[in-house]
Amino acid sequence: MKKIISTLVALSASLLAFSQAAYIQPSPTGKNDTITLYINVAQTTDGTMNNALSAMLTDHPNDTVYLWTWQPAGPVAGNGDWTNSNSAMAMTKVEGAEKLYSIRFKPTSFYGVDATTFFTNGISCLAKLKSGNAYQGEYNGEAKTEDLSINIIPKLCDELYCVFPEIAKTDDYVSITYDNTQETNPDLQNLSEDDCYLFLRAEQSTFVAYNYADAALVSTLPQLKMKYIGDGKFRLTIIPSDFFAEAGVLPEGFTFNKLKFYILKSGYTYTTSPPFQSFSFINCN
Repeated sequence: MKKIISTLVALSASLLAFSQAAYIQPSPTGKNDTITLYINVAQTTDGTMNNALSAMLTDHPNDTVYLWTWQPAGPVAGNGDWTNSNSAMAMTKVEGAEKLYSIRFKPTSFYGVDATTFFTNGISCLAKLKSGNAYQGEYNGEAKTEDLSINIIPKLCDELYCVFPEIAKTDDYVSITYDNTQETNPDLQNLSEDDCYLFLRAEQSTFVAYNYADAALVSTLPQLKMKYIGDGKFRLTIIPSDFFAEAGVLPEGFTFNKLKFYILKSGYTYTTSPPFQSFSFINCN
């Protein structure tokens, strides 16, 4: 029964997506996922611009459609010029679907942002022909859709480290979950239930950062011990700003932008640079 319900939910989500003007798959989306962004010109809002682009694609079905996007940031490759889109932004026409176009990319690399920025801001974009002024003598309007927005639904994490919520401020509760069954470092595999600790660092910038405690002391501090929650997983939940304030390690005026962390166990020292994980906070009032 659960399998049937899951299938129906997935089918409903898929049908809803195909009825939208712009959407991504997979959704929900993992922070490291490569996504496919779809724009269905036939589903965009009626109006001069859409009617013009839709009519152009009816009369010129072999014209290439391009993505033009500006949020969560401008694309690393650049959109190009309005009259000459960057070839890297060319979309693929989806076979068997009228006026449906797609482009595939990894959001953090494509936009040059971290996962938090991607999940917070979502995607703002439009579809256009290579020249946004194409066929103006034949049609009334630019060769583009209206502005389109896509909200991103975060996927529950199934990776080595999971931070929940994926979008948080420094004064929110933040849970860090570590899955030891996915550990690739032989020296840290098969940790006992009482021997998993978390090294924490508060970072304002690359050159302004403060450790909660020296690495050699981490396994002596009970507040840094991760709680075993079963199935090889460990978890630590804190309010970052309060947690570091209680330790008294941050100076006045420090701006807490990122939390960096990695796993330790009693008596273990990394022979190479520790594999820092990074979580960026949103800064808003």
